[in-house]
Amino acid sequence: MSASASANENFTMEDNNAGSSTLEGVLNNSNDKRRLNIWAFLCLFSALALTSHETDDQNEGKSENIWILTCTAVSLSVSALSCLAYVGNSGLSSLFVGTIIEGIMSLILVGLWAGALPIIMDPANGLAQMYVGKSEGDSADYQATISNANLYFTSWGSGVCSLIVLSMYVKERLGGTGGMGMGYTSKWYLLMLASVIVVIESMRFKNQVCEIPNGTEDVTCGRNLYGLSTGIVGLVVSFLISLFSSLGRDSALITTVAGFVMAVLYTLCAGLLTFDNGPATYVGNHYFSAWAGFFISFAVFGSVLKEFLGVGASQAGAASGESAGESILCISL
Repeated sequence: MSASASANENFTMEDNNAGSSTLEGVLNNSNDKRRLNIWAFLCLFSALALTSHETDDQNEGKSENIWILTCTAVSLSVSALSCLAYVGNSGLSSLFVGTIIEGIMSLILVGLWAGALPIIMDPANGLAQMYVGKSEGDSADYQATISNANLYFTSWGSGVCSLIVLSMYVKERLGGTGGMGMGYTSKWYLLMLASVIVVIESMRFKNQVCEIPNGTEDVTCGRNLYGLSTGIVGLVVSFLISLFSSLGRDSALITTVAGFVMAVLYTLCAGLLTFDNGPATYVGNHYFSAWAGFFISFAVFGSVLKEFLGVGASQAGAASGESAGESILCISL
């Protein structure tokens, strides 16, 4: 009797271990597919950015343009090789997918685009943006606006994709199974990116427009200063929350409060910067980053509020359990 019970117990343990390993394999395959999609988009955006830069009339072979050419070419090459590693089942796949090499490559690309984007987006260089003035009254009211749409959007697409790949890799490598998931963590990374852009554009507007005589009105510079303050707060908060979320140590209460504060700050920021006498009434980095901070902060706040209140938790758990069960059943069959 005891021998039979022991055999049944061993059989049950083996089944549980097999089910756990199968479920882990299903989740890993799902993460790999998502990263492959982002690598593919990065390859596409890099190719388009390289083409739009090389066909631009403002490309005069200066040192800044050589740096942009290097960045886009390296980004295109690395992302193309990454796609091949994910698609094929060769030695390249085992050497790259999910290893430290993928993490280093994604980190290098984030660094390259972090250095290239300020050059591409600087209105003084006239590549993706340029300064225009309304010439009303005593002040010229200079503002940055898009001058090369292809280079503008594909460069930002490349930078965002490289950041998403890095965040997905960090989340997987750190093993942060706690918290509220990769989608939630990515939102904080995107809010951090929007805050960085707000800070850069506000500083640039302050130094290049507010400092020159009759560059713009005093009220516009005052609104720009509020945008700079909001960007700094958003950068610090989003960095800390995304770090703890990647480690799986985020707190629902703290993130709910942080999400609410950022939603309020960016509501005022978008209103002050993009309406009336704001410094970002023209379509450009300043405009997009202010509204991106507004929408992302509300998306983050909505996510953490539902998690904190437990809204939809049982349905999500049941759905994920059912989906995992179906995947295991399909594999076993």
